[in-house]
Formats: sequence, C-alpha cells, structure tokens
Amino acid sequence: MVTVNGRRATAADVAAAAGVSRSTVSYILNGSDQQTFSPQTVARVRAVAADLAYTPHAAARALRKGQSGIVLLAVPDVPASANFAKLVAALTDAVRATNRSLATLAIRPGNRLLDSLRDISPQALLEVLPLPEEDTAAAVAASIPVISVASPIERLDEAAGALQVQHLAALGHRRLGILTVSDLQVRPFSTSRLAAARTAAADLGLPAPDVMAVAGPPDESAITAVARALRRLTKGPDPVTALCCFNDLFAAVAVAAARSIGLDVPRDISIVGIDDEPLAGLLGPTLTTIRYDYTGTGAHMRDLLRHVLDGGPAATETSSDAPQVIERESTRRLDHE
Repeated sequence: MVTVNGRRATAADVAAAAGVSRSTVSYILNGSDQQTFSPQTVARVRAVAADLAYTPHAAARALRKGQSGIVLLAVPDVPASANFAKLVAALTDAVRATNRSLATLAIRPGNRLLDSLRDISPQALLEVLPLPEEDTAAAVAASIPVISVASPIERLDEAAGALQVQHLAALGHRRLGILTVSDLQVRPFSTSRLAAARTAAADLGLPAPDVMAVAGPPDESAITAVARALRRLTKGPDPVTALCCFNDLFAAVAVAAARSIGLDVPRDISIVGIDDEPLAGLLGPTLTTIRYDYTGTGAHMRDLLRHVLDGGPAATETSSDAPQVIERESTRRLDHE
C-alpha cells in the first residue's frame, strides 16, 4: 500500500499531486456525469490515483444510488443532555415540514459516518460539528448536500455565556469564576461560552473572571477538583462570589464542591448553570440556569432545506430566540457593605 507521510492517500493528496481541486478528483473517480473535464485532466487524475493506490470510498458510490427521503443528522459523541434533545426535536420538526424524515447517527471513535451508510441514500447531511474531511468529500461526490448547524448553535452558546455574566452582574457580583471543561468532545461548545463570558465581563467593566477547567465527567473527582479551586478563589480580601458553570451537571458539581468545604449556596457563592436540565429544579438549592430556545434555528434549517433540496427561496439569516435566564435559589443579590 502506498502511503503519504505514513498514512493512506486521500482525495486531497491526489488533488494536490494532479494540480486540481478535491471535488474534481471526486467527480472523476466516482464517474459523475454532472461535470465535464478534458481527457487530459481525467487521464492525469486517474494516473496519480493509481500511483498513490487511492480508490474512492465505497460508501460514496453507494450513496449515489438514489434518493431516500431521509435527511441524516450526524450526532457528535457528546454527553446526552435535555438541551441537545431539544435541538434534535427542533431539527426533526424542520425536516418533517419539508415532507422528509430525520435519521440520526452517533459519530464515535471507530464508527465513521460513511462506513455506516452503505445502504442509505440521504438527501442531505446535517452536521452539528465539522465531520472528517474524507466523509464530507464522499458525501459531496455523491451529490449529497452537507449543511452545517454549527453557526446558529455557536451564536446561542455565545449568548448563553454572556447572559450568565450579565445576570450575575445585575445581582451586584463583580468577582466571578468560570467553571469550564477541557474535554475535546465538548470543546467547541465550551470555547464559545467561555469566550463570550469573558467578553461580557470586560464590557461590563468587571475584573477578568477566574477560570477553572475540569477534565473528565461530572463525578466525584470533578467535585474534588472544583472544591480545591473554590477553596483558593473564595479566600482573601477580594473573593469570588459567583460562578458561571459550563452546564447544569457541572453546576451540580459546583454545589456539591461548595458544600464539601463549608460554603453555602447562595449565601457564600452564587452558581449559574446552562441547559435547564430537569435536575435543575430538583437540586437543593434549585438551580438558576439558562434555557435555550431552538425555534429560530429550526425555522432557518427548514427554509434552508427547502432552498437546497426543493429550489425554494433563499433562506434568511438565522434568527434564534434569545436564551432566557431561569432564576431559582442558587443565586442571590450581593449586599455590598
């Protein structure tokens, strides 16, 4: 087997060696009749592919067989949450409004998208996070539109991160902490929320928030790590008085960590989550959180699918309803003495 820099050759390698685009390689090697190329270009691409022992992904050819009436949602390998379930529900309604059905496929290590689609011919592929290059190229070669849901989700995440800070500042808190997560699985979401929270604090003239990052799930080891950080941050002449958490599960971790070192929530520290999980109303104290609304995102995806698949009018810019603060017992107004 011929390798490029120690790995199997890809369509991008063939394109670079042949001096053409990756889509040209895909069209030629998959036998597409939708594009016309000169005999010289076709011969050059095929010769380079032979030299590199590159063959198109078998699933890409299978995907070209027909139209199934299915829109496929590639679901990233992230922890399940009520918030993500709301997103899937909104996308399901959006797809149903175009007289199609939504199917989901969880993308996990060792479970590549196209390896699982040999018998499926979706009319469109929705990605929440960027898919592997090879999968995207094969879908494009099979004339399957790849539509990203990432931008509207990122905007909602940014709005939620900023709203946490704005809510706490309105309650009189100036010294804030941020509890984020460092896992690669959720980094695209945590990065947006963290950056927006920092920007909101700066815009409000607050000191830069202290950031603590937890690796791993919201378990006992996370409670121990957060307790260690809280012990340090809540001491001294200018202690942190409020904490913005990545989501409600880690807010629950923060509540448990605070209690383990003798801090009362919200008397000693206020805590805000994100997602409005069912557990938020069951904790003691009940959890102040940020609730998402995907109505606008769903409407935009509906219009975009109609435009891409049915030739309808161009979709307007995404207009998602703003996230909402659900104020409960875990935050309080800070009395400045």
